[in-house]
Amino acid sequence: MNGWEKHTPPEAYPDAAPIVPWPMGGAPPVLPPGTAGVSVRVRTRRADPATWVQLKSVGVDDQPVWRGYGRAVTVVEPGEHLVEVRGPSAAETARRVTVREGEIAELEYFVPASYGIVDGLLARPPVRRRPGAAAWVFAVPLFAASWVPFLPPPPTTAIAGAGAAGLAAGMIGLAVLVSKGKQAIDRRRRVAASYEAAGDVRAADRGMFLGDGEPPEGLTDAGHGALVVTGRSAQQYRWNGLAATSRPADDPNSWVPWPLLSIDGEPRPFSWRSWAYRLPPGEHELLVTPRPPAGAEVTTPDPVRVPVRITAGAVTRLDLTVTSRTETRSVRRGTRVPTEVTGFTATVEPKLR
Repeated sequence: MNGWEKHTPPEAYPDAAPIVPWPMGGAPPVLPPGTAGVSVRVRTRRADPATWVQLKSVGVDDQPVWRGYGRAVTVVEPGEHLVEVRGPSAAETARRVTVREGEIAELEYFVPASYGIVDGLLARPPVRRRPGAAAWVFAVPLFAASWVPFLPPPPTTAIAGAGAAGLAAGMIGLAVLVSKGKQAIDRRRRVAASYEAAGDVRAADRGMFLGDGEPPEGLTDAGHGALVVTGRSAQQYRWNGLAATSRPADDPNSWVPWPLLSIDGEPRPFSWRSWAYRLPPGEHELLVTPRPPAGAEVTTPDPVRVPVRITAGAVTRLDLTVTSRTETRSVRRGTRVPTEVTGFTATVEPKLR
């Protein structure tokens, strides 16, 4: 246990499913009779990119359960559960687990070592840190540039300028090239971690959770196509009219539920990340309804209709980005939580690809 985990250990949200601490190196906790457990470890090792910039929220079955660093076990009923970790503005990662009575399903959350803003990833342990690009990406060009004063002077000013411009372009190009390559590796790793995509394709008759994985073989045939819908959350959270000083993870009202999804009037299972649905060829209509935080006494946004055409033997992909804004205010003066939701708006941006 490091300093961050000691300073901000897992803390349960009010009225959430019970959690049981499980310190690293300790024995698994004893669960109440007739229950199962879902363990999530939010890693903050020195070798990992910092996750303490913003606290993460851990949820099970679309309910915020705890926030903090380290490891905790959520006590659940035996069966299937969808586990998420969310950052301050997005649902970063989700995994589906199946647990039997007395079992504990273990997951680790980590941030891939890459450049820029990178979503974290839930995976089965043990999870090894993938090394970053290291300092050589920038050190090598700088080292080469340090030799410029010792080189013979160029015959003309134009040649000197061209050489300097070429060196600068080479430095920038190398950094961009490595960054793009590492992002591609991160995407492949997310696909590889999505073990759900290797499940029974018959689940797609209703709705098959893929996580970040690709649709499996056998999903389509001569009489069916497949629709892969990827839900993304782009969230704005404001507390007492402020955004810069807010800490969304402190407030369970920052948890924006999954939108409701129906296809041709039939409700279908859906969440953030990707789902696959096996459908007959032809025209179909999706109805997407964003939802405000649970218990909020605000108007639910209007549903959005999205027409799609399905082709037999082919996969149609649809991105649904839900951009929401949650306005909250403190119930008691001088305290950050509890809050009440004073406003909620959401728009749905569909994009076929």
